Amino acid sequence: MSTYKFVAKDLMTEKVVCVHPDTPIHTLIKILIKNHINGAPVVGKDGKLVGVVSKTDIVEYDEKTSKKRGLSNKKSFYSDTNGKLKKAFDKISKAKGFGKTVVKEIMTSHVITARADDTIDRLAKIMHDKKIHRIIIQDNGRVVGVVSTLDILNAVSTMGYGSSAFVTEEAILDLQERLEAAEKSIQSLRDILSKIRGEK
Repeated sequence: MSTYKFVAKDLMTEKVVCVHPDTPIHTLIKILIKNHINGAPVVGKDGKLVGVVSKTDIVEYDEKTSKKRGLSNKKSFYSDTNGKLKKAFDKISKAKGFGKTVVKEIMTSHVITARADDTIDRLAKIMHDKKIHRIIIQDNGRVVGVVSTLDILNAVSTMGYGSSAFVTEEAILDLQERLEAAEKSIQSLRDILSKIRGEK
């Protein structure tokens, strides 16, 4: 049985900034900065979702080889950008021209999505299992919104916790703590790898 009466369309942010596969990287950078976002879904001319692109993808793009260094995992779009990445992005966004490089050359084609009619408990389970902070909501292949852990927390805060028909506040907070811990572990591993590379 569903834990919540709420479904994704009740929680999601409908105005989602999307980009196209042929969007130049220098344009993508301006879009991310202007809208204060870490990444964006990538949609084709038909409006169908084909991938996601994030600040991590930009930071890890190697202009010399015209390829991504592949250091990030698939979840970079779905998690919060940490301070270290922000500094790297700010530096690169000012220094690199990226030439004719476009989004499809650096985007991640792997996408984690849910449906507009998926229940809030299903969204929470996906976020917990995938260790992500946000999820793209699609309908017939088209992006219709985005739901974040904050959206779920806000929904829970407006409801009572006494009934068994609801996910408990503790369960949602536990989900957030697990996600934050996972992100810290990933960052620690990246720091170690960076030090190893620096010593070679």
